[in-house]
Parts: sequence; C-alpha cells; structure tokens
Amino acid sequence: MIIRVLLLAALALIGWRFFVRRSKLPIHIALVCIVLGLAALAVVFPESTNDIAHAVGVGRGADLITYLVEVGLLFVTVHYYTKFVELEGQITRLVRELAILRRELDERTPQAKRDDRT
Repeated sequence: MIIRVLLLAALALIGWRFFVRRSKLPIHIALVCIVLGLAALAVVFPESTNDIAHAVGVGRGADLITYLVEVGLLFVTVHYYTKFVELEGQITRLVRELAILRRELDERTPQAKRDDRT
C-alpha cells in the first residue's frame, strides 16, 4: 500500500512539473494527461495490467509496461536528438551571419576607432 501512495505522489509531481510550464502544445498536454492517467490506473489496479498483457499477447503485465517504457524512451531520445541537431544547425548559421556582419562593420569603421575598441 505504501508503494502505491509513493508512486501516485511521484506521478502527481511529474504532472505538476509538466503543467507549470504552459508553453507546451495542446497535444502534448493531452498526451501527458493520458500517460499519467494510465500510469495511475496501473498503480491503483495492478492486476489489470496482466489482463491487458494477455489480451495483446504478452505474458505478464510487468513485461508489457517494460516494453511500452522502452518504446517511449526510444521515441523521446530520437525526438530530442533531432531537435539537438536542428538547434546545432541554427546556431552554426547564426554564428556565420554574425561573423559576416561583424566583418562588414569592421570594414566601414575607420582604423582609429577600431584601435580604440581593442
């Protein structure tokens, strides 16, 4: 019984931390609500995971949850990796543009003012 209370508290904390930042899209909010709700149901009714696992062809409910978590973590990892690569490209383009603008500015600035800046 104590583990159920701890798990439900952890799920509530995750939900609270997610909803504090309101910059998420509505689909993200709905998806998090669904996942947290299903997780809470699995905590409150753990025997139901066995029934669902048998219905989809998995031996135990714990195995089904493990498979779902693995797929979810893989999705999140790939998603954030692609975001990271995209941001890296944006930063590269921004730095290039900044270097070009600085060079143009230096060419327009008289030599005396450039010596004062350094």
